[in-house]
Amino acid sequence: MKSNDQKGFSLVEMLISLTILLLAMTGLSSLLIQNSRLNKAQQMTVEVQSNARNCLSLLVQKVRSAGWDPTNTGFSSVTTDTNLGDNISELELFMDLNGNTDTLDLDEAVLIRHVNNQVVLRRTASSAFLVVANNISNDADGDGTIEPMFVPDDTANPTRITIQITARSPVPDPTSGDFIRYTVSSDVVLRKEL
Repeated sequence: MKSNDQKGFSLVEMLISLTILLLAMTGLSSLLIQNSRLNKAQQMTVEVQSNARNCLSLLVQKVRSAGWDPTNTGFSSVTTDTNLGDNISELELFMDLNGNTDTLDLDEAVLIRHVNNQVVLRRTASSAFLVVANNISNDADGDGTIEPMFVPDDTANPTRITIQITARSPVPDPTSGDFIRYTVSSDVVLRKEL
């Protein structure tokens, strides 16, 4: 009689083991891919929030400087957007930083615009616009309607301007397929007297 003392796996045992290993690896890779997508979505959310907050902070700082008039010359502190139907929000600010009774010197007149998903700024006597922020859609609900960035309390003689910034992710969220949007706003009271 022959003894069946051979050690090892049979072909059936090997196939069952490989199938179980393949199922476990498929589940693990699916989990890793989903985790990677969630991580990317969280990074995109943080970047969009940071972009909106940084842009708002810079604009608030500029608007708060408007109207600085140490010699009480009495110039207008802001000029608001006159063409509200062109999808370009703009605000021009005037300040007498060096106290020489005019707003013609460096950085004493600033034009801020929101155009083509960018916020740009032009300083006194410069024809070039500087990009302040990209991916600013100002479309808070995603319906394709651009909301105004600067809303004065009175168009003729504003005393307060509400600045609203909506940043949008450059690409859709990998988990939902939608763009990530984040809106921040601030009310800025304009200077009337020192």
